[in-house]
Amino acid sequence: MLFKRLLQKLKIKEVRFVIITLVLTVVIAALSATFRLGWASGFALALGMFGLLAWFAFSQNDLFLKKLLVFGIAAGVTELLADCWLIQKTGTLIYVPDEPMIACSPLYMPFAWAVLLIQIGYLGWLISREEKMWVSIIATTFIGFAVIPLFEHWAKDAGWWYYINCKMIFNTPWYIILAEGMICSFIPLFFSHIHQKKFVLQLPLGIIQGLWIWASYFIAFRLIE
Repeated sequence: MLFKRLLQKLKIKEVRFVIITLVLTVVIAALSATFRLGWASGFALALGMFGLLAWFAFSQNDLFLKKLLVFGIAAGVTELLADCWLIQKTGTLIYVPDEPMIACSPLYMPFAWAVLLIQIGYLGWLISREEKMWVSIIATTFIGFAVIPLFEHWAKDAGWWYYINCKMIFNTPWYIILAEGMICSFIPLFFSHIHQKKFVLQLPLGIIQGLWIWASYFIAFRLIE
């Protein structure tokens, strides 16, 4: 029944567009790994997809998506703290050399996080429109478990980043898989508040989401490694 109602929502232009961008992001990431396209492909994917979301938001005057862009970029910039912790404190995350950087991360990383948080969070928010919030939180957690680790796996062959000195399945650490489910868990709740308000909550909630990314990595690493 839920699946049927979600299919009916695909008739809504905003819903259809966000889901199409998620599919495109996954396909392009897979192709980047298959053909070993290097860091430039990650840069192009992150900025290109963020630009595509921004184009739709402004061309359609889509207030909700505009607010999500602010949320996403705030979370992505704050997440730079998590990257520095992963690199400097755990010694498990390695970025490829000779690419444009910001702090410890590739320059495109805030945009990459913004795109994924918007896309996956949007799916969770859709579920929350049909089901109780706790159902949406659980569903979005499992979407995070399933989707984001795909990018972690493809990143090594794509030439974006890789991991060392930790327990892994294929190219993805177990603690990263756990953390990225946790990272996605509260996004439907955040999106619900953002949808109901004008331009008020998206910036502080984005910062909280970025801090939760770091906390999720910290908790997962301590539990598994």
